[in-house]
Formats: sequence, C-alpha cells, structure tokens
Amino acid sequence: MSKLSSTPSEIVIIGGGVLGLSTACALVQRPQYSNSSITILEAAPAVPNGQGASVDTSRILRADYAIKPYTRLVTAAREKWQDVSHDGWGGEGRYHDAKLLLTAEPGTEGHVDGYLEESLNNLKELAESGEYAFKPQDLRELSDRNAVARESLAPGCSGNFGYVNDQCGWVNAEACVRYAYQKARRLGGDRFKVRTNTRVKQLLYQTNGKRLGGGVRCTGVELLDGSCVDADLVIVAAGAWTPSLVDVQGRAAATGQVLAYMPISTFEQKALDASPIYFNVSRGMFMLPPHDNELKMGRHGFGYQNPTKMTIPRPTPENPNQFVETTVSAPRTDLPIPAEAEKACKDFLLEMFPSWKNRSFSKTRVCWYCDTPTGDFLVDYVPHSSGLFLATGDSGHAFKVFPIIGDKIADAIEGELDPELQDLWRWKTDAPNTFQGTDDGTRGGRRGMILEQERRGHGQVAGRI
Repeated sequence: MSKLSSTPSEIVIIGGGVLGLSTACALVQRPQYSNSSITILEAAPAVPNGQGASVDTSRILRADYAIKPYTRLVTAAREKWQDVSHDGWGGEGRYHDAKLLLTAEPGTEGHVDGYLEESLNNLKELAESGEYAFKPQDLRELSDRNAVARESLAPGCSGNFGYVNDQCGWVNAEACVRYAYQKARRLGGDRFKVRTNTRVKQLLYQTNGKRLGGGVRCTGVELLDGSCVDADLVIVAAGAWTPSLVDVQGRAAATGQVLAYMPISTFEQKALDASPIYFNVSRGMFMLPPHDNELKMGRHGFGYQNPTKMTIPRPTPENPNQFVETTVSAPRTDLPIPAEAEKACKDFLLEMFPSWKNRSFSKTRVCWYCDTPTGDFLVDYVPHSSGLFLATGDSGHAFKVFPIIGDKIADAIEGELDPELQDLWRWKTDAPNTFQGTDDGTRGGRRGMILEQERRGHGQVAGRI
C-alpha cells in the first residue's frame, strides 16, 4: 500500500453509496484537503440510489466475526450508531437495538466447522478486555436446539446450537445513506459536489515518465455522454459495478444476493417486536425483527453470477489506452429472486413459523454485493496505476461500519492505515486468477449459480469468476 506524494487538488469518487459517501465525509473533515475539490459521480437519478446494495429498509449490525479486526471494527462503529441525538448516526429512528441469535447447523451445505465458535471466542475476549461498553453477560451460549428455540421468540427455530449476543442492532439503511449525504454536504460546503445521473464509461490513463516511477497514471474518467472529468485522484467506490471499470478479476466480483419481504398484521408486529435478529451461519439464512408491519429475510450466500461480455481497460506504459475483451459478472437490478431462492426463504420461514404455509412474499429483490475470495475489503491503490484507488469488495459488510469506514479509507489513501487492516485489505498479488464464491464461513446456497439459468428454472453451475 503506497501513499500520496502530494495532496490532490481534484478528487473524484465513483459511487455515492456507503463507501463513497463515508470516504467523502472523512476527507472533507481533514485539514489537508481544505483546498481540494471532492466530487462524487453517481449513476442513479438521486442519492440514495434505490438500486444500490446500501439502500433498503434495514441492515444488520453485528460484531460477530471469526476474524478479530472486524469484531473490533464493528464494535467501535456501534458506539457511533448508538448516538441517537438529532445529529448522531443513530438519531431520528435510524438505529434500533436488537439481540442477535447466531446459530449453526453442522452437516448442511455451506457449514464451516468452527466459525461460530471462533466468533464467540472473539466476542468473549473483547468483552473481558473492558475496551468497549460490552460485558461477558451480554453473551449466552446455546448448547442444543431446545435452547435455541427458547431464545427465538417464534414458534419454531433454525439451527442446532449457537449463542445470543445482546449487543447488536439494525439500522434503517436508506435513512442512513441520506444522513451521510447531508452530512458530507454540510461539512464540505462548496468544495463537495455530487453529480447524479452521471454514468462513467471508462477510466482515463496516460503513461508515467520514469521520473514518476513508470507505469501509468489515472487522469480522470470519461462519461457515457462523451465528456471527461479530470482528477488527481480517482477513488472507485462503485460496489458491484467496480469490476466493470477496473480489472479486478480473481480479486472481486459482483454476486446477486437474495431478499424477501412479507406483510404481517399489527397484532403479529406487536408479538414479534422483541424478537432477535436471526442468522443461521451454516445456511446463510437470516431474518430481522419486523418493522412497519413487514418481515424481511434473506440469504447471505455464494450468490448468483451474471456473466457478461464487456471491454475493460488494461493499461500498460506502452499502451495506456489498451482494452481487453473479457467476461465479468455484472449487476442486473429490478429483478425478483429465482424460484430456488424463494423456496429457500419459504423453507426458512416455515422453520420459524410452521403455521404460515399459505403466506406469500409481497416483494423480493436481488441485491448485488461486490464479493472477494475471503470476504475482506479491497481498499488499496491499484499497482502500477498511480492516482487510482479502490474502496470496494466489502462483501456485504460495509454498512455495519458506515460511521467509521471513511476514516479507515482516508488513512489508507494517506498510507497510514493500521497494519492489521492494511494486510487484510491490500491488493493481493497472490490472488487466484478466478474464484467461485466468498469463503468466509457464513455463506449459504449453491456455488456458481447463473442468474439467468436460475430465473428460467433450470439452473446450471457457472465456472469460476
């Protein structure tokens, strides 16, 4: 991970979601950027982008990870979320406290031995350290299915053992994105701009001279309308659209994830108000406490691929304008989930509520992650391409750390990121050429599913991406 040789005058951020907005919020508050112009380019008509992964009714906040740096990161972020003052991240009803019921089911496809236990151990160590407002009594181990059933507060349960974490919650995702946007505008003043309805066609490069270390330099972007935006630093925070702009093959890929929503009565809403966030890590199935008479569930899975042929830049010093034809998984929005996903959600629902056999989902959607092989973020400069920085690959986890991730990205831009996170989030030169799903211990469903094949009802397994 390198760092800036000088403070950039013109900074362009591609993407107005969690990573883009949080980065902008961090940069506008740092004195060294007081004379820098910071512009977000957003393809959607407005921020929040209704098609983005960061916009929805709710997002889970949990610090339950098998890797300690993420446990610490989310725990620190939660202290920001719990600021429910008018100007705080959790204010105006954006944040809601809730328990998390994390369960496992050995023997199911996708189960990873030891993930739940390692996650629990990390939380115990954190609680015993006294570093955060988090106590050992906030954790309760559940040794069998009967214990899980008692904590579910539903007629049924999913999983054979697990634990309860009292220190979790959920947030209104769309409201949080709007809050961050307004915060960046307020703090950034005239030097912060957001251009909506602005689609990036490609990044622009030129050859670096030997005095500048060789390689190429990213000089800005070309928009779909043919106009160009110059920049000293381009930050690609485009989420699942990142692989369409930068060659990250084997390092990141767009995967379609499953969400389903069901209307419930006011009586049912009241009965389930105190229910926990439910997450079966062996199958990736989760359910949130209902809100506004709606129950949301989904699958944190290996996801769907949407193989799409396209031309992307692969610049070299000899030919900075070189393009290659390749196939990447590209997001397709405004789609209901395929039949296999609806069945998985319905099966999960009936485990929890066996009498709801005749209920139907009011809506479903495919939500697009930018996944990495290990589930670690990709926050680093692109090698041999000065002026180009990636803030992507969050694998569905960035929202949990929305209040603090921007500062971590800004630290990385300046070459000052904590070494532990730097190693996790670096551009991995030892990455495989392809991968087939994120192996972080929490994914469910089959690997390598092709979206269009599943939509047609005759699924096939895709190659590696």
